[in-house]
This record gives sequence, C-alpha cells and structure tokens, in this order.
Amino acid sequence: MRLGLVAFMLLLSGCTHVVNVEKTVEYKCGDQIVLAEYLDDESVVIKINGQNSVLKRSETDSGERFDNTDSKMTFVKKDNDSIYLSTK
Repeated sequence: MRLGLVAFMLLLSGCTHVVNVEKTVEYKCGDQIVLAEYLDDESVVIKINGQNSVLKRSETDSGERFDNTDSKMTFVKKDNDSIYLSTK
C-alpha cells in the first residue's frame, strides 16, 4: 500500500500546473465540427474526428495563431471570426 502511495505521488509531481478552459467554441468546417477549447495559458485544445491536439499560441500580425509541431496542426482565427485549420 505504501509503495502505491509513493508511486501515485511521483505521478502527480509531473502535473503541477493547472489550466482552466476560458471558452469553448464550435466551428463548422465543411461537414466537420471542430471544437476549440481556449485555455488560460494561451493554448487551445482542438478536437476533431475524435482526436485532441494541444496547440500553443504563436506570434502573428493579425488574429490568433496556434501551432503544434508534433501533430503538424495549425489553427488561425482572424479578427473577422474566419478560421483556417491545417493538418498534415
């Protein structure tokens, strides 16, 4: 029992930063619904086709841009509420 408690504490030590969902938005892209959860650490979780990807905010001149180099996903939201989602 004690060993299990130690293992549990070690597992929790890697998860010390808590993030909250600031807003959730559904976008329609063709026949697909894309769910975007904007987090308070300036990242966004994109949920599409049963897969989740966490994208980090990138610098851009207009609107908002989020990227994930591992999943090769880019999400851009322009000031006029148009969006662009790229997956490779």
